[in-house]
Amino acid sequence: MSRNLNAEPQLDTHAIQGDILPGLLKKDEALLFFTIDDVTTFRPFLHALPFTSMAEALEQRAEVTRRKQAGVETLLPVPGLNVAFTFAGLTKLGVAGMDTPAELAAFRAGMAGRTDVLADPPGTDWSVLGPGQPVDGVFVLTGASRAEIDDTIALHLAPVGTNGWTLVHEEAGTVRPDPVHGHEHFGYADGVSQPGVRGRTPDGQAVTPSVDPAGHPDQGSLGQDLLWPGEFVFGYLGQNPAGPTFRTKGAKSTPPVPVMRNGSFLVFRRLVQHVPEFDLAVKSLAATATTADNPVTPELMGAQLVGRWKSGAPLVMSPLHDDPALAEGTGAENDFEFDKDRDGTRCPYAAHVRKAYPRDDTPFSTDLEPEQSVVDAAEAFTQTHRMMRRGIAFGPELSHQEALTGVSDPGQQRGLLFKCYVTSIADQFEFVQQRWADNADFAQAGSGLDPIIGQSSDATTHFRGAAPVTLDPADRPDLSVSHFVSMQGGEYFFAPSTTALTTL
Repeated sequence: MSRNLNAEPQLDTHAIQGDILPGLLKKDEALLFFTIDDVTTFRPFLHALPFTSMAEALEQRAEVTRRKQAGVETLLPVPGLNVAFTFAGLTKLGVAGMDTPAELAAFRAGMAGRTDVLADPPGTDWSVLGPGQPVDGVFVLTGASRAEIDDTIALHLAPVGTNGWTLVHEEAGTVRPDPVHGHEHFGYADGVSQPGVRGRTPDGQAVTPSVDPAGHPDQGSLGQDLLWPGEFVFGYLGQNPAGPTFRTKGAKSTPPVPVMRNGSFLVFRRLVQHVPEFDLAVKSLAATATTADNPVTPELMGAQLVGRWKSGAPLVMSPLHDDPALAEGTGAENDFEFDKDRDGTRCPYAAHVRKAYPRDDTPFSTDLEPEQSVVDAAEAFTQTHRMMRRGIAFGPELSHQEALTGVSDPGQQRGLLFKCYVTSIADQFEFVQQRWADNADFAQAGSGLDPIIGQSSDATTHFRGAAPVTLDPADRPDLSVSHFVSMQGGEYFFAPSTTALTTL
């Protein structure tokens, strides 16, 4: 059965901001967090800004593809500009009706008001965007270089302070250099398992093209399930959490207030990574986990914490060694489920990729051979908690001195500027963090916390490892893992449509 694009919704690509679904192309990114000080002055300034739409972002991507096919190696100038606002910011701009809808509770509270849900450090301890540094919005600027971003700032945003807004905080991210392009600072391929999106553009093109529309009509790339766009943009059909399969349509994601149509919530978190400490720990943990029957190298231990090898090859498909044939960019890196590893002996239940996206795992079940209907229903539920991630690395590369000592330079920080787009902060971002990553009993009792993004006030957390040689659940080691990622601040925003931006 071939993919029928006519059965998929047409998206208003000229109204949806470009970073939400296709993503703004970038090698560098700047996030300018601001307050609105004079609404009367800010409004006309906002209305005149050339925000990058989804249509423009798709055309940029198409042009990059054309250049690659023609053998053109020069970088395409790809300046991008988007904006999003906090609850306070939208209130200042006169958006009414946001005080009542229950689905806006998390947005109204802000991230600092949800630390009990997220197990985050108290907001008063954050170094950025805490209660002492409130913001009304964020400009998202992207480009092929920092110079390109600064050109956009100079042409459209400067001078800061004369258009009714004040710069409160700034973050700068950059894609890591080859050959670790697209990898986070621990060294693992990042953003590998992004969801695909059902839908078509006004000219009839698929938003997420299928590499095999006849053999795999419900996937973009192999293993990349196509989801209904209402999971990420208001005003379209979403997934059905109680559906028999993930293919089943759900209800339309009705905007809580009309101005939110074709918009999306943006979640931001500043995550500092302690890289030399992580590298030392995987060596120590490997020695602790090693037995005569299940030897563990540091490389394997790191892969078991993450759920993938550094190349992006999934542990569940290659549990003993990295496999370049399954690496990022091969087209095979996502072509798997967890049906061949129900007991978590190849890929630990608490591995980051399994916590963040459990695919067809049947949670809290001891049945190693569940009925197909149970598996399909589990995956349908999982797909209602996905996020469109748009993170980027920040900070310098690991120094020679840090590598020698195994200790992070206190004067340097590196990590991830995490961003994601969702239509439900509570049921997508917060659900994944609270119910999966921070839940020591997901997907099976005693599995442990996600060792990468799991939040806990304890100095160490439990992690049940794998037994990839014997494949005996009784051989899985119980390990104590330190924290290698520090959450230093964040906030909840809303990215309106380009149409709505002209009316605020």
